[in-house]
Amino acid sequence: MGIDFSTFGSGPSPAPTDPRVLFDALPDRAARYEFLRDPQGQVLQTWYDRRSQKDLVVKLNTGGGKTVVGLLICQSSLNEGEGPVLYLAPDPYLASQAMEQAAELGIEVTDDPRSARFTSGEAICVLSLHRFVNGKSVFGLQGDGRPVVDVGTIVIDDAHAALATVKEKFTLTLSRDRHEKTFTELLDLFADDLRQQSEITYQGLTTQDSSAVAPVPFWAWTRRNTDVTAALNKLRDDEDLQWSWPLIKDVLPICRAVFTADKLEVQPPYPPISKIASFARARRRVHLTATLADDSVLVTDFAADPETVGAPITPTSAGYLGDRLILAPQDISTSIKEPAVRDMAAKLAERVNVVVLVPSHRKAGAWAQHAQITASKSDEIGAAVAKLRKGHVGLVVLVNQYDGIDLPRKACEVLVMDGLPQAYGGLTRREATVLGDSDEMVNRQLQRIEQGMGRGVRSANDHCVVLLLGPHLSQLIAAPRYRSRFSPATRAQIDFSRQVAAKLADQPLEQIESVIAQVLGRDPNWVTAARGALTEVTYPRSTVSAGAAPARRAFDQASLGQYAQAIRYMSEAVAAATGETERGFLQEQLAAYQHFIDESKAQHTLVKALAYNPAILRPIAGVNPTKIKPTDTQAVLAAGYLANTYADRNDFLVGVNVLLDELVYRPDQKQVPIFERALEHLGYHLGFEVQRPERTTGNGPDVLWATGGLKYLVLEAKSGASTDKIWRSDVAQLAHSMSWFQETYDQTCSATPVLLHRVNTLEYNAVAPPGTRIITSGTMTQLADAVRKAMVALADEGAWSDPEAVAKQYQAHRLLGEGIAQRFSVTPR
Repeated sequence: MGIDFSTFGSGPSPAPTDPRVLFDALPDRAARYEFLRDPQGQVLQTWYDRRSQKDLVVKLNTGGGKTVVGLLICQSSLNEGEGPVLYLAPDPYLASQAMEQAAELGIEVTDDPRSARFTSGEAICVLSLHRFVNGKSVFGLQGDGRPVVDVGTIVIDDAHAALATVKEKFTLTLSRDRHEKTFTELLDLFADDLRQQSEITYQGLTTQDSSAVAPVPFWAWTRRNTDVTAALNKLRDDEDLQWSWPLIKDVLPICRAVFTADKLEVQPPYPPISKIASFARARRRVHLTATLADDSVLVTDFAADPETVGAPITPTSAGYLGDRLILAPQDISTSIKEPAVRDMAAKLAERVNVVVLVPSHRKAGAWAQHAQITASKSDEIGAAVAKLRKGHVGLVVLVNQYDGIDLPRKACEVLVMDGLPQAYGGLTRREATVLGDSDEMVNRQLQRIEQGMGRGVRSANDHCVVLLLGPHLSQLIAAPRYRSRFSPATRAQIDFSRQVAAKLADQPLEQIESVIAQVLGRDPNWVTAARGALTEVTYPRSTVSAGAAPARRAFDQASLGQYAQAIRYMSEAVAAATGETERGFLQEQLAAYQHFIDESKAQHTLVKALAYNPAILRPIAGVNPTKIKPTDTQAVLAAGYLANTYADRNDFLVGVNVLLDELVYRPDQKQVPIFERALEHLGYHLGFEVQRPERTTGNGPDVLWATGGLKYLVLEAKSGASTDKIWRSDVAQLAHSMSWFQETYDQTCSATPVLLHRVNTLEYNAVAPPGTRIITSGTMTQLADAVRKAMVALADEGAWSDPEAVAKQYQAHRLLGEGIAQRFSVTPR
């Protein structure tokens, strides 16, 4: 029988390309997708109007339905012939969630990038970034000889989390355990250069002190590049390195390298994302995001167009968000202790699901007696989330998981954040040390916190009580300078919650619990007030720093060996820096590029950069120590510092609590730099002139206090010590610092050697310098109590900027410089 050709050419009408029309035309979508939410329709309309622009940012509140929007953008692009289309999620869990939602919508997807349905532009490929960005990517790499898979449209879900994943993929990590021979070979190769930066830090590497973080100077890295390349290239087929080596080998000369006690980490300043040619060549790239405080990272890390990134697609209102009560119980009343909050959370978990987010296993341990489930690995977290979404579980602790999980409706009605997310890798710890409290570091921290707080509110109909534990989290919602950087909807909820907290001021925990019960019981007046707080909220203008684009261009030029152009662009980035800390850090990068053309000029740039940021690399010639001495009385200096640091009473009290929390001895060596910084800040609070010689010159004590009358305290911090003895090496370090003091200061000055260690018992062969004092755990507690009482009294009087009031309180609590070391320390034994 023949074919009836009369039916040809009269098939169905072309598939719609307008994503709103497309949604209505989906025949098999699940009942819960009856209609698009208004914010979803608004952003889809704007995207459709601007779809020809290569880089577009779509912003929707957490829980605003970004995945549905992303899938509809994908299908629209397919229907328009802008395929193949790739939907990327930050991790496998989120990728599987996207696959499920696609199935519910009736949109055809595949997770096989080799599928003919994908490559022919008939189905969307949904993948985790882990499968797309790696040294063996099936999509091919630029210049590796394999064919590159053509992709027309790429949608990146949760761009904030995706950025972290991409940075991780472009980082080569050499483990001391797995690659001991090569690790030792490279450590020996740079030994002299590392010792020139800091002898103490280098000794920490050799003795496997987990607090040691040692950046390799760029001039040493460049000089030894041939040796490094040869050593790493031998491991190119290693199970670990084969995923990262192909991505960074071409830019190895301009990479940053950091040694820790157990790893060598190597990472370019920004990801050379063009290595993933499918990404670089895609005609459309759409970045879906909720809470990027600063969109500059899309420009620096994804090489996105700053013009289109600076004009994100948003709904007209940012107020479509489930209601949240966000409380910091210890901010409400100083008498409330963390164990009592944990007990309250466990009691609430008898009726509702309570999810606790912690940054570490140590923090998780504090919840062990209350937790039904504690999960840290991705498969464990996925299983825990699945149980929570099915019904009542109780109290679930998730370790270091602040984004990428959905806990809608009754899956999570109480969310507890216990402690700040922490930096664990060598590179991130080095950045945390160098950038400190700069805007960039604060924005990164706030982004993760906002992501964490959004886990329990996934739609406008959700509700959740968020409890923040610890002084650091309290500070971020109490201090106006931090609170203003949250997204508008979250900031509105924090401001409203602070009104509730004001009504609860100094009330016992039972009163807070009763208010939580009102929220969970859906008190109609609460619901009305909470939703009213969001009615006027709109999205702000996007923030892209003026230095982002030139910094990215500088890296791109340097990766091509065009160092003169790189220097020109990097100079623009330095000039655009708004803070001194960031400017110094960017000047270090400028010097690294200059080194390829003019080594002398690079060193000169580094010297200038130290004036802005003393934590960066030290030049080859070293840094001459500068002498410090008080410029006024202790009370005047303290009052001036406190007045400049704190905006109001609450900011003052919370800030002091943060400081004293950082001065607790903890057997966690990685937090030692935080302790040293806190010791520096304590000196300023007390009205001393302060210096950190070891950090700024590579020699001398951790911290030096000038207490007045040409008297000084030489402070060596061993806050992470876990032993009941003071080792010989510890007192030898203190003796070395005393020798440094005697060489640096003349005989009119005198110093007391002070070791900060949990105990005052010396090892049998340890000999402390004459006059040594030990601030033990017990005496540190006494010092902290005295500081807290003095500061609370000043806060109650509203007099922390008054030198007379400060002098009175410091005298009453025995905090005046004369003899302070003797009062809050003991002799070694």
